[in-house]
Amino acid sequence: MGAYVVEEPCRGSVIDPEALLVGTCVWGRDDARIFDEAMDWTIVNHGLLKPWRLKRVSRAFGPETQRILGAVLEYAANDVGENLFPGVIGEAREALVGMETEELFRREKGRYVRGRKQPDKIFLKWKLLKGSPRIRRHSGQPDLGNPANLMLRLRDYYGGGTRADVMTYLFTNEGGSSRGIAAKIKYQQGSVYGVLEDLVSAGIAHKRGGRGHAYYWIDRENMAASLGLGRKRPVFFVWSDVFRAFDMVISDWRKHRDAYENEFLSAERARDLMVGIVPMLRNAGEPLLRLPAPDTGRLKGEEHKEALIAFLDSVMKILRSYTID
Repeated sequence: MGAYVVEEPCRGSVIDPEALLVGTCVWGRDDARIFDEAMDWTIVNHGLLKPWRLKRVSRAFGPETQRILGAVLEYAANDVGENLFPGVIGEAREALVGMETEELFRREKGRYVRGRKQPDKIFLKWKLLKGSPRIRRHSGQPDLGNPANLMLRLRDYYGGGTRADVMTYLFTNEGGSSRGIAAKIKYQQGSVYGVLEDLVSAGIAHKRGGRGHAYYWIDRENMAASLGLGRKRPVFFVWSDVFRAFDMVISDWRKHRDAYENEFLSAERARDLMVGIVPMLRNAGEPLLRLPAPDTGRLKGEEHKEALIAFLDSVMKILRSYTID
């Protein structure tokens, strides 16, 4: 992606820039360095981000994440000196209602008491205590030759509309309905349907079935050759859903730590979490769909928690195999 980090770049799965930024607003609260590097990347590469996707992805995480995203984007806009992401920032500002001021990074609890450390003024407007970000502009442009940057490469080719992300999905999957594709790439179904029909009319995509039940696909090999994409293509994961599922687990543990100390209550919470998390993760990518879902009807007591942990561990192993060389 061009971030100033020492790790080898991901090559096996499609990188979703909007989901990655929103995910950093969630998980970056435990790593100040990664958070600031993400801000640096956003300032340098803000033109690659789609505002409406940032809105749709961040909404699923709730007000806490939306306000962090709002602070990041307002800081970037102020640094660049342009009116960037006004709609996203405006919607995020609504999340401030009723929120109390708190430290952005969990490890900095109490550091801003009695002026021991001065908070950044922009983040303070968002009721977040954080020191001034370390922006060095070391981030570079994403390597469009990296298969993982397929989404960005197609945006560069097709422009900033819906078509690039629809084509990203079609290049990495056998096909789908307009509703199914819209859910995966986080767009409104109407805009996805319009693009798919245009692709069919242009002879780029194929279709079977009528409206409401139509299935669309492309000749991936020929299209890849025409665009010079090569034969090896990355796997498509719905990263926003992956990040959301793990956030649901961690957030539940943080809010109900006492319950997790109790054998009966922890099993109950694990059982309830699996209802939403298991299908969300299994539907987040073809490799994950192969994972067997825990049979909650046959589980008893502590087995629910053990099954949830085992399932999440299997998910992590699959994700690592496609993201870490």
